[in-house]
Amino acid sequence: MKVVRRDLVPNGPGSVKMIPVDSDDLWSVYNLIATGDSVMARTVRKVLRETAGGRDAERVILKLEIRVEAIDYDKEGSVLRIRGKNILENEHVKIGAFHTLELELQRPFVLRKEIWDSLALDILQQASDPGASADLAVVLMQEGLANILLVGKSMTSTRSRIETSIPRKHGPAIAGYEKAFLKHIDFNVVRCAVIASPGFTKDQFHRHLLLEAERRQLRPIIENKSRIILVHTSSGYKHSLREVLDAPNVMNMIKDTKAAQEVRALKDFFSMLSNDSARACYGPKHVEIAHERMAVQTLLITDDLFRNSDIATRQRYVNLVNSVKDSGGTALIFSSMHVSGEQLAQLTGIAAILRFPLPDLEDIEM
Repeated sequence: MKVVRRDLVPNGPGSVKMIPVDSDDLWSVYNLIATGDSVMARTVRKVLRETAGGRDAERVILKLEIRVEAIDYDKEGSVLRIRGKNILENEHVKIGAFHTLELELQRPFVLRKEIWDSLALDILQQASDPGASADLAVVLMQEGLANILLVGKSMTSTRSRIETSIPRKHGPAIAGYEKAFLKHIDFNVVRCAVIASPGFTKDQFHRHLLLEAERRQLRPIIENKSRIILVHTSSGYKHSLREVLDAPNVMNMIKDTKAAQEVRALKDFFSMLSNDSARACYGPKHVEIAHERMAVQTLLITDDLFRNSDIATRQRYVNLVNSVKDSGGTALIFSSMHVSGEQLAQLTGIAAILRFPLPDLEDIEM
């Protein structure tokens, strides 16, 4: 995210002008904008004009500022649609008229908030920090199937899915996987590329890819072959991404990123839940009681919970995150667009690893 101008007071009002650079940034903006905020951007609106022959419709480019009432994120099209009432005087659009702004990549906009709380400031800081990006390319494959995924700092996107029946003796060499690999994986962007599969499919493809690179003198592959990692998974489907992120050789490449922190924390939580269940809890009520007793060491919470349209509910979770940090704990906000965030969402979206056991929590209704 490129922050052009920042004029705000922490826990007070202010505005930020920013430009989303990639789809990760749009997801950050989706989590940043709340009902009641205002957004100003250029937009196109159909305007009726009186002409000699009657009325004629014309599309004009306008600058509008709307008070946000609804937000919709289109993952496939990388577009954020924001609906609300216009609050900026304009000759074509009356104040109070409804309009939908579309925020797209590389298009600047201004976001105004009455209160820039600690969560909003954290999201803004992480989105504009280039070092926080995971940017890991993963090719998940099995016989006849390949999924190419890009794991960013806040979302996992599917770049390509190839399904083709291939004769067993040829393996993945003739499936056209290497064309997709070259098209979707840019080593200037990603830290490493993982080829993962059950059996020997990954080894066959890796060997074929390196031979092709030598034969065709493909510099991006030849120069970065040390950044191509092989990992064993149980299948070539997207759910096996969890196994890739668990692999030690992959974790070493992305260990300082937000995505890696989330994977490690969730692994620690499940390990604690199975080995010492009195030192792990989940569900809003259990986590809040544990925090009241100063027991929360690590708080795990999904960004979904902060998108609640009820301001009091959002503030409750913001206060919980701040309070855990103030008492010396760690708070990790998981992206619901990553596999780790999806797993956490299945456990109510909130969980905690505790400093000391609280066996009586199991007796309290969630």
